[in-house]
Amino acid sequence: MSGKYLLKHKEIPVLMFYLDDDYKLLDMEPPFDYNRLPYGAKYKGNEKACFTQFKDWIEKRGLPESRSDINNIKTSTGAINTKKILFGSYSLTLADHYWAHKAGLNIKWKDVNFFDNSFDSIIDFDTSFIYKNKKDVAVAPDLTVDGNLRKSWMRKDNELFLIKEGRYDEKQEPFNEVIASNIMKLFGINHVPYGLIRSEKNNIPLSICKCMVDKNTELIPAQYVLDTEQKKERNNYARFIETCANNGINNAKNKIDEMMFIDFIIANTDRHTNNFGIIRDANTLEWLRIAPIFDNGNSLFHNERNSDNIGINSYSSCRWLENFNKDNLDKIDYPQWYDASKIDSIKNIIYEGLKLNKNTDTSKIDKIINITDYNIKQFEKLINNKSNKNIRGFTAQNDKTSDDLPNDFYLQNVIKDYDASKYSNPIELAKHAGLIQGVCESVLALGDNYEMGRKLFSEMKVTKEDAKKYANPETFKKLEEGIFSRANEQKNA
Repeated sequence: MSGKYLLKHKEIPVLMFYLDDDYKLLDMEPPFDYNRLPYGAKYKGNEKACFTQFKDWIEKRGLPESRSDINNIKTSTGAINTKKILFGSYSLTLADHYWAHKAGLNIKWKDVNFFDNSFDSIIDFDTSFIYKNKKDVAVAPDLTVDGNLRKSWMRKDNELFLIKEGRYDEKQEPFNEVIASNIMKLFGINHVPYGLIRSEKNNIPLSICKCMVDKNTELIPAQYVLDTEQKKERNNYARFIETCANNGINNAKNKIDEMMFIDFIIANTDRHTNNFGIIRDANTLEWLRIAPIFDNGNSLFHNERNSDNIGINSYSSCRWLENFNKDNLDKIDYPQWYDASKIDSIKNIIYEGLKLNKNTDTSKIDKIINITDYNIKQFEKLINNKSNKNIRGFTAQNDKTSDDLPNDFYLQNVIKDYDASKYSNPIELAKHAGLIQGVCESVLALGDNYEMGRKLFSEMKVTKEDAKKYANPETFKKLEEGIFSRANEQKNA
């Protein structure tokens, strides 16, 4: 039988609420602390909207009814639904610092939270049942973690790890997590690293990753980031970026663009507003940074057994923007992490990663590699077009072969120095030289504002050696007489 509950954020009371016998929200009192509401303070003064938001938050928290083994979990726990399981574990998770208990109980956060206290890992991946230690457990993070796949938390050497299974006959998701992790590592994109392990008895493939937060930080999903401010006339992409900027995170666009890149390349079909977000200081509520990219398993045609159904036109969908991943490429600015010499390594990472799965046949792998190659070329075309707009003498409309390049002295010398190990062809090197020339001219245009000039060089990663090698000699001479001379004077002072 349910009743009156108190929602807390760590030890701080947030609001009192009431649940019926089915653990559905009946009523709630005015919040004690609007700023600590899990959905933000936007609805302060609007009781109806506040009730709707809190009801939605409860519904989305914990195990979903769509989870593959939910009936076994309910049978094992004797619970009528997932919400009884959730509140049986005080609504605690390893994603944030919210929790709830019945009113009047003297329970402390420090005594029950999963970050500081021991817990049992109860999911048995080798069977369809839980309680692998053959004992009843009422409070455990395995009983409150979200998502449709079977998952289990474990603590080892004082580190927290999440283990996740795949589904269907192939169980491809764990391999996809490792593949996506390796691609992002290649390009220096911030992400949660994943590894591959096997279950003890049946050798079932499982992904494993460290918890991205700790006892002082928490994940705020994008859904609640978006809910902190009024929608206005903005799409979710612009709204998320602007909301982050308003709260001190100024690189949100770059980070979201990185996520859209990886989602397009691996054909991710499950990017929604609960599997990306921001990291917040759980004590001060300060927004710290964009969360590292995680949860990339529903990709690379994981649910398609028949390779005949995989084709170039098999567009992957983007759930949070309600379109296709390919439609989001135009939003991406020229990325500083992009390196044309590494782009072909993506196919090898995918090929070697999928080969590890004995349940995936070679015809499917070949189809995936073909589509990946196509997606890479589409991305490179976009990036080169964006680069061309910023390069003097080159645009998307007047791209030329190396034989037709302008007869500029510095550009011809660049082509002679062409290094095939670093650039895919001479035109790529010429574009690189043109970009550096453009940066150098921009610095000259700043005149005596040497501080801004140095900042521009730093952000564009252009060194004095780059300028000497690739810029027009006249341009470099002026830089030598200006900003570079000034730098030498400060160095010798």
